[in-house]
Amino acid sequence: MLYRILLPFLCAATLSQAFITIEPEVIGAKEGAEGELSAGAIYSSGNTDNQVVSLSAKAQYDSSNWLTFIIASYSYGEAEGDINTNEGLMHWRYIHSIYDTLYDWEVFLQSESNEFQNIHHRDLAGGGLRRRFTGFFDTFYIGLGLFHSHVEPKDATPEDQILNRVKINSYISFKKTFSDNLFVTYLGYYQPNIEDFSDYSSFQLVQFNTPLIGSLLLSLDLLYRYNATPYEDIEKGDFKSTLNLKYSF
Repeated sequence: MLYRILLPFLCAATLSQAFITIEPEVIGAKEGAEGELSAGAIYSSGNTDNQVVSLSAKAQYDSSNWLTFIIASYSYGEAEGDINTNEGLMHWRYIHSIYDTLYDWEVFLQSESNEFQNIHHRDLAGGGLRRRFTGFFDTFYIGLGLFHSHVEPKDATPEDQILNRVKINSYISFKKTFSDNLFVTYLGYYQPNIEDFSDYSSFQLVQFNTPLIGSLLLSLDLLYRYNATPYEDIEKGDFKSTLNLKYSF
């Protein structure tokens, strides 16, 4: 089983944030409403007391030529009685097909906060195009667009100011099934500032998924985020892994 193979990698990483399954959404593939819940948690005691709880949810509606979904997630954690994780995210997206082509247009809104990256809130609004490719993968998309980013620090200083930028939004998303017991999903973003390409952020998320019973799914999520220009005293890179239990309905 997947958890036996990947458990050594899991034990070497930090667990914190739960994600819903990031399988690329294909318009018209499954019409109607559906949803997903995901939960991850860790508790340890002894030399180090550590507790982390993370939850995420997704609601989606598909039509024959468009789809829309909303995602919400929240993570909270303590180590030795001190809060070390406190972050939340809300994301809405609308995707519409372009006639009988392999292209879709999309728009999205996102709001997030992360206390330990000094982000009181980060609000995004944008849109773009995506193209579907066929071949080796079950589904494979490349997307390109623009978005406006408004970021406010939790503690504003002359060094850490409110930031308003327009960024390029480029991404790759795919799903690949290897067997009845394993499929892999990937989502990767590269988002440079249109006025300064050295000011960029990236997001890489790989999920190893194995079906359990009925609508239950077990996944190991490996996430790496990088911000080339974070606020003062904040690390540029951030790696996390999470073992999640997910339920679809």
